[in-house]
Amino acid sequence: TDSDIGHNRFAGYAHGLKKHNITLDPALVFKGNYSFDSGRHGAEYFLSLKTPPSAIVCANDAMALGAMKKLDRAGVRVPGDISIIGFDDIEIASQITPALTTVAAPVNAIANRAFAALSALMQGLAPASPHVALSAELIVRDTCTELDQTAVA
Repeated sequence: TDSDIGHNRFAGYAHGLKKHNITLDPALVFKGNYSFDSGRHGAEYFLSLKTPPSAIVCANDAMALGAMKKLDRAGVRVPGDISIIGFDDIEIASQITPALTTVAAPVNAIANRAFAALSALMQGLAPASPHVALSAELIVRDTCTELDQTAVA
């Protein structure tokens, strides 16, 4: 939540919970720093709870991979015991086993908008829009159970 991206991703998570009539429980939120290690620490935290969650939504794929590593070492099956979803759709997300369910940001569209804004500024013009929101795409792979995939859709 220390950045616009983090704030927006958390707001999306909160919106998804609300949309499915699930109350946001602060005890089920672990603040990471987008690193593999913070994903491991987050999974460790969730496993320490009296009732661990059935799914972990990570702010990026690196954290999801770290969480998967910790869960694997703890003997927790993904997705059998806990489902995992990441964000960014980094290349390795589709190459690992199980392949990571993730949200893909429209990187090309973001880059095109950024270059258009930069070009306008270089020409002494104002960018077409100071803030642009683009839709992301859910990439369903192997780290979510069918029930969790239905809830996310």
